[in-house]
Amino acid sequence: MELRSDSDGFLITGKVPVLIPEQVKQFTQTALGARTTRELDPHLTHNALVRGTASGILAIDIGGDKLISAPYEIREGELGPKQAPVVLQSEGGRGYVEHLEKLAGDARRDRLRVGISFAGPTEGTRLMGAPNLPALFDDLLDRYDLDLANLFPSVALANDAEAGIMAASIEAIKRDRTTQHIIYIINGSGLGGAVLTRSRIVACEPGHIEANPRLNPFNTTKQCGLLGRTHVCLEGIAASKAGIEDTWLRERGESRSGRQIARLLWNDNDLFARNLYDNSALVTVHAIAGLANAFQIPFDQTYIVAHGGIFEVPSYRERVRLILKEAGISPLGSLFTRDFSANACLDGAAVAAVLKDLCWHESHPDPAHVSYAASWTNLIG
Repeated sequence: MELRSDSDGFLITGKVPVLIPEQVKQFTQTALGARTTRELDPHLTHNALVRGTASGILAIDIGGDKLISAPYEIREGELGPKQAPVVLQSEGGRGYVEHLEKLAGDARRDRLRVGISFAGPTEGTRLMGAPNLPALFDDLLDRYDLDLANLFPSVALANDAEAGIMAASIEAIKRDRTTQHIIYIINGSGLGGAVLTRSRIVACEPGHIEANPRLNPFNTTKQCGLLGRTHVCLEGIAASKAGIEDTWLRERGESRSGRQIARLLWNDNDLFARNLYDNSALVTVHAIAGLANAFQIPFDQTYIVAHGGIFEVPSYRERVRLILKEAGISPLGSLFTRDFSANACLDGAAVAAVLKDLCWHESHPDPAHVSYAASWTNLIG
């Protein structure tokens, strides 16, 4: 499907909806399941990349439907792939472990630093769950106790939101050196996100916040399900797959992909499709505002970075911008990951690999106390 500019679409019609204060207030760090996953100062990281030259980096992105890998290098201050990525697809991750074992052999032989982005919860170098990749999860459990450090000689692991925000933070710094915070919102199969604030990346679950009834015009009754939660959550209403596709199936009695529904919006100006995406854009803005509220993040120092296929739907991004404007939210800047990267998660995996050996200790939470220079010298040798 060819996508046109935002100004050509059908979503930008009628009155721009306003935010529901009660919904925004429901976003607390506790409700979001917020957890700090790592420390990262994007200014220092960007400076280190600009000064550095290095190769010997292998980035791997294990997504819900494919495994992508590519060697990376730092050249002329830019971290990027040395060659076209290798893509492997299978049902449920069958055969992924064998491919990962081959990559681990290459890494061991060539002394590569490895960074991995994974579409699921992680802790350290261990996978904590893989709902979309049961075969991979079972194979890794049997052979490596779910710990990728038992497979790779040197590895940094991040979940996909964490990897994406690492890549996005560097891009935001390139565009505006005054950037202090990043809000990273994902709308694809689910509704997820993360924030980078005060030099810490915090993984969050904005999609599993209980939905205000006014954001549920299609009367979705599907229970959240996360950790046994029985409420209707924002993800089940507004995510591209878990919300829009499921609602279409329930209301129209036919299964259609998000791309097919978007095509109906673009080609036929289908009213139901328009209402689905319009409401989804409103929920997405609530998630952005809610994340800022939970962490007391000032928008005038913040870049909003959006990731996921729904942001390619005609006029969806513009609708989000209009709702933000109506709410009086003026971020320092906004980006869609496709604006700067073919695969932000793969790029973020490479960043994780590069930073793995940098000296950043819990005993020195102030970035000014972190000795990047000496560590970087050791890293690029």
